[in-house]
Amino acid sequence: MWPYHSHVNEPKDVHSGLVGCLIICAKGKMRKDGRPVDVDREIINLFNIFNENMSWYLDENIQRAEDPAGVNVDDEEFYESNLKHTISGRIYTNLEGMTMKKGERVRWYTMGMGSEADLHMPHWHGNTLLLNERRTDVGAIFPATTQVFDMVPDNAGMWMYHCHVNDHIEAGMMGTYTVTP
Repeated sequence: MWPYHSHVNEPKDVHSGLVGCLIICAKGKMRKDGRPVDVDREIINLFNIFNENMSWYLDENIQRAEDPAGVNVDDEEFYESNLKHTISGRIYTNLEGMTMKKGERVRWYTMGMGSEADLHMPHWHGNTLLLNERRTDVGAIFPATTQVFDMVPDNAGMWMYHCHVNDHIEAGMMGTYTVTP
């Protein structure tokens, strides 16, 4: 997994959502549909504190406000309200699509972007994963870094998944994943 983002204006582009990843497999290790041969399901997550104050869309978004003329971009509370602690652009368990079956081979691609505040510790409740042949339930990602985890879930249920940095949890960097029987 390699991080990818626009290079026109890197900070502004990333804070506008122009970021993603490239997944590369060795020759002969990929199905015709592009999935790795040793995986049943892939999940990709970007841990990032998006600063919407730096987005290309800030002015457009302000115009959508109930009282655009009343928005003061220099107000400290306004600035803070535009720092979004996200997993794949979602906050407070609004992340969707992380459902798998018990016993499936699931590959989790995690990626970080951002600034010195973007030190993230992805943590899975309820099941464990392999990272470099070591069993764990937590990782460590930093700006422009990636980690790839393999999971064979053996514990059905809906489980919490979040960044283990306390102020990131409080700011909404959390979701759930579901393992069906």
